[in-house]
Amino acid sequence: MIISIKNIFKSLSYFIIISLMFYNISCFADTFPASIKKIKKETQLKYIPDISFSNLNNKTLDLNETLKNNITIINFWALWCAPCVKEMPILKELSEKLDNNSIILFINQDNFKDYDRVKNFIEKIDINKKNVLVDFDMQSNKNFILRGIPTTLILDNTGKVLWRIEGVIDWTDKNLIAWLKKGAKNN
Repeated sequence: MIISIKNIFKSLSYFIIISLMFYNISCFADTFPASIKKIKKETQLKYIPDISFSNLNNKTLDLNETLKNNITIINFWALWCAPCVKEMPILKELSEKLDNNSIILFINQDNFKDYDRVKNFIEKIDINKKNVLVDFDMQSNKNFILRGIPTTLILDNTGKVLWRIEGVIDWTDKNLIAWLKKGAKNN
């Protein structure tokens, strides 16, 4: 059988095109981590409720007062939750990378009401105690419509809840950090 040169080039060109497509897909797959799919536009809660919590410095903090910041990230966690404990140091690193117009608040939901145990853990990982709030009565579950922890909410400076993350995500991703620094806008 004689194979024509035209058929060889045609097959080769198809192979090259398909190879380039797979190459582009694999290159851009690294741009956004798979966990970024956990960031969902908030549909359950439009604005944060008018609610206050005590922080680890024994001062009462009204959540709506924090909204003068560019972006507020509220993370709900507990010491008995292994993914929560693993995520805390990473969120601390994120807080250091964000600008001064952003804040991360950590709302603890340990129902065993052991204030000292929570405080010791926070001191161990060196998170600012004024940003750690306690909700030992777990009122957040109802007020913030939580289905589990860790859950993280991303708010704008008016208190509007923009995004909800249920579970752990890669907070170290450069694209995610840049997106948060720009105000976590829906592009």
